[in-house]
This record gives sequence, C-alpha cells and structure tokens, in this order.
Amino acid sequence: MSTPPLAYPKLPPRSNPPEPDDGIDYPYAPNVLPVKSMYHFVPQAYMQTTLEAWLDDPTTLVAANMFIYYESGDIDASVAPDVYVIPNVGNMQRRSYFLWLERELPTFAMEVASEHTYRNDQRFKRDLYERWGVPEYWQYDPEGKFLPSILQGSRLVDRHYQPIPITVDPASGWHVGHSAVLNLDLYAGLEWFRFLDPATGRFLGSRREIEQERRAAEQERLAAEQALDQERAARQELEALLRQHGIAPPNPGRQASP
Repeated sequence: MSTPPLAYPKLPPRSNPPEPDDGIDYPYAPNVLPVKSMYHFVPQAYMQTTLEAWLDDPTTLVAANMFIYYESGDIDASVAPDVYVIPNVGNMQRRSYFLWLERELPTFAMEVASEHTYRNDQRFKRDLYERWGVPEYWQYDPEGKFLPSILQGSRLVDRHYQPIPITVDPASGWHVGHSAVLNLDLYAGLEWFRFLDPATGRFLGSRREIEQERRAAEQERLAAEQALDQERAARQELEALLRQHGIAPPNPGRQASP
C-alpha cells in the first residue's frame, strides 16, 4: 500500500528561517557527515552554485549536504541530499532545514554516488523521497562504479517513481536526461557533469559565468535602447529642420515602427 505524500498548510513568507524551540540540539551537517573526495565535491559544488544562479530566485532554496529533519524531537529522523531545491521558503542561510516548521518539500533531489552512500541512496532515500512526494530524484555516479548507469532519474507518477529516460551519446559516452522540474537537460560522464539549457543548446557554466553572461546581456539591452533613443532624437531633429524650411516630414503612419 502506498503512503500519501506529506501535506502541510502553507505558511506566509518570512525573513528568517524558523528553528525548533524544543530544547533539542539538532546536529548540523558539518558535524556528522563524512568528508567526500573531489569526485563528489566538484560536481556537487557545480550543481549547487549553478542552480542558484540559474534559478535566480530569492524565494527558492538550493542546498547541498544540509540536513532535512522531518520528525520533531528525533535527531535521527534526518536526510541530507547532496543537492536539492525547495521553492517558497526563501534562500536565507541555514544550518539545517526543519520540515515540520517550513512545510515545503524538495521538488528536485540529487545524490552523488560513493562507495559508502550508494546503497542507502538506492533504497532508503529513494523510498523516503517517493513517500514524501518529491517530484524528481536523480543519482549521478562520477566514478562509474556503483550504479547500473552513470546517470539515473526517477519521476513521480501517481505517487510512485518511474524511470526517467536516459540516452547515451555513442561518440562521447555522455548520459543525458531531462529534468522537467528544472527545465534543464542533465549531461553526465565519468568525472564530468553539466546542465544544459535546451532552449539555447548551451551548457550552463559556473555561477560566475552565468552572472557574467547576464551582465553582458543587460549591457547589450541597454546599448540597444540607447541606440533607439538616439535614432528617435535624430529623426525628430531632422523633422524639425525640414519644417523650418517649409518641407513636410514623411508621414509617420507610413513608416515601420522602430
């Protein structure tokens, strides 16, 4: 029998994340999580910072390796997805996330497989995310040692996870899947992971690169507006000069709008 997803009434927006006042010391991730190798840290850091820049939304939390506590008073009732996205809670700094206080579930969760975590990711975490109703659960194996495929994805359908289709490029060996939640394609290879924007066909760079691209696009927009203003001013000046010499300017109604 399937367990329905958790359901909480919505809370109004807040400026600071709530924390329990029950007197219990809930450990936060740096105190208890094992140190990971660069195989795991590098793609995890890319995923978190790139999604923060891509979503660019102060109401959405993008976190990495931060505990989600899901039962009040129980410090063992916790899980720390390697990367996850939670909308409608704000992107303020936190030590941990308390589900019974913030009441929003992840919409996207990613686990980066390692020798010590992949079994738990395949069983306990997958079952937990499915029971909660997390729309998408992904797993990436940067070493290609622990999962049947370098990239695996599951999408919630009628309260149960169904596999997300993964294609493999025969030339590069990249494993490719599409996240409907993020509207991004996931490209995964050995020791290499990138998000791709299907609207442009471009891989998303680091957070700094995304911000640089946005600044460049804004500068181009401002330059185009300035050029348009200059064109309008020059046309108005020409029309005024023609009138001074008794010449009627061209009918604006017959001209294409700038």
